[in-house]
Amino acid sequence: MKNAELEKIIVIGGPTCVGKSDKAVDIALEYGGEVVSADSVQIYRGLDIGSGKITKDEMRGVPHHMIDIIDPYETFTVMDFAERAKKVITDIISRGKLPVVVGGTGFYINALIHGYDCGKAKPDPMLRRQLKLMEERNGKGFLYMLLKKLDPETSLSANDMPRIERKLERLLAPDRDMNEQPAGRDMYDALFVVMDADREKLDEKAARRITAMMDAGLMEEVERLLPYRNFPCMGSVGYKQCLTGLNSHMPRCDIEESMRVAYHGLIKKQQTFFRWIRWDNKIYARNWEMAEADRAIKEFINK
Repeated sequence: MKNAELEKIIVIGGPTCVGKSDKAVDIALEYGGEVVSADSVQIYRGLDIGSGKITKDEMRGVPHHMIDIIDPYETFTVMDFAERAKKVITDIISRGKLPVVVGGTGFYINALIHGYDCGKAKPDPMLRRQLKLMEERNGKGFLYMLLKKLDPETSLSANDMPRIERKLERLLAPDRDMNEQPAGRDMYDALFVVMDADREKLDEKAARRITAMMDAGLMEEVERLLPYRNFPCMGSVGYKQCLTGLNSHMPRCDIEESMRVAYHGLIKKQQTFFRWIRWDNKIYARNWEMAEADRAIKEFINK
């Protein structure tokens, strides 16, 4: 299918702290759009401060989708995201609006635009421990039932726990190889706007964000989420470090330092992904110089 026959969408990607959410709202306001979040943490209800979840004021009246859609104990795979986001986009387009997809979760965006093949995920000892704890807490056979829900056609035996755990590890891994390529054909005529900045500047912004989150009550939020501490959502950047800090009675300064290290690693990984992923029709905007990107967006919308 040629791009002329595909529906247009704008995709805003890039590392955390680069200002993607504000830019997505700007575009939506200018071109009559609605925002579709592609963030693997903001999907969870209750994970608000630590995920940097956009506020009602920051939305500036623009409808936002795929935020606060599941509870922390629920499983949610990349395939789940793609299926639900496609339905949202279809609805937005049916009402004559422009979908603006925004987020830093690259494999979510890949799955949405190109389709997805689970492929191989690196072993994840923490996720494996979480899976074992889920089996212990919920009873024998829980992981097999979970696998059947995620992969109804699985041929694995209910007694083959090592392979069940490994399959779930591939399906649920929040830190899968972000450079793996998607499967299938393009679903939309997408213009990709990659926002980026010097890593030192992003690290500085991340440090300020961490302090602001702690001041806003992040540790209290993590305490409220303790019943979900063994679920994958609590392994995300920020929550993981705070949870460790609570368990170890670490002082705030040490927790903030561990978060800065984790954010630095996340920023580096996201920059690598968005720099090397093979997307057609991709434009870069570095260090908040948006003039060229704004021209490209206008031309794309009007062509």
